Amino acid sequence: MDVKKIRQISRLGVLAALLALLQACATPADISYLRDLEYNVPYEAISAPELKLKVDDRISIQVFSVNAELATPFNTGAGLTDGVQTSPLSSTYGVDARGNIEFPVLGTLHVEGLTLNEVQKMIAGAIRSRGYIKDPVVKAELTNFTVTVLGETGQSVLSVEGQRINILELLARSGGATQYSKLPDVMVVRTNGDERTAYSIDLQSKDLYLSPVFYLEQNDLVYVKPRGLRLSTDGDLFLKILSPTIAAVSAIAYMLLWTGVR
Repeated sequence: MDVKKIRQISRLGVLAALLALLQACATPADISYLRDLEYNVPYEAISAPELKLKVDDRISIQVFSVNAELATPFNTGAGLTDGVQTSPLSSTYGVDARGNIEFPVLGTLHVEGLTLNEVQKMIAGAIRSRGYIKDPVVKAELTNFTVTVLGETGQSVLSVEGQRINILELLARSGGATQYSKLPDVMVVRTNGDERTAYSIDLQSKDLYLSPVFYLEQNDLVYVKPRGLRLSTDGDLFLKILSPTIAAVSAIAYMLLWTGVR
C-alpha cells in the first residue's frame, strides 16, 4: 500500500474517531418532553377519569348527620364522652377477593368497579332507605393509592394524595428523566383483577394527552427504559475529564494528516 493510501485511511480513521468522540461527549438532544407541542394551539385531551375500586383497595369512610348521635353506629371510634358527642372517626375497609366490604349496620356491600362517588351515594341511599338517618352525608377516600417508578429516573413507590396524578407529575415527583431515559417508549403496567396489561406512552409527543395511561391508577408500575448504552460512573467521569484533551489532539492530528505532504 502506497503512502497516499495510508494517509487517506489515517484521515478517515481520525475523522471517524473524532465524530464518535463528539457524539459521546454531547448532551443528548432527544431527552425533552412534548417536542411537537406548539404555543397557543389547542390540543385534544382526555378528561381525568374517576378511579374505580379494585380488589385489595382500602377505603376510609365517614358518615355525617345533623344529629351526630345517629351517625355514631356507622363510625368506629365515635361516641359519647362525658355526655359530649365526639367527632366521627373514619374507618378503613379492605375490598376482599369478591369485591366486597363489611360495613357497620348495613352489612356486606359490593364496591368493586364503583367510583368513590358511587360508593358514597350507595351508602347514603341505603342508610336513608332503611330509615336510620334522613340526611346522611358520606365521605369515602382511597387510602392505598400508590404508584411504583423504575428505570432511568428516581426509583421509588410514591403515595398519591387526592387520587389523581398524571405521568408527567409522577416523573417530576420521582426526580425526572435522565439523559439516558427513553422518553418515546415509557412502559406503564396496569393491573385489573388477575390481568396485567403493558402500555407504551411517548412523552415527547402531544398524543400522550390521549393515552389511557396518561392519568395513572392505583398500583400502576411505570418503567422508564434506558436509551442506548450507559457508561459506568467511573467511565463517565473519565470521559468528562479527558474528552476535551482527546478532542483537541484528534483535531490537530487530523489537520496535520490532511495538510501533510501529498
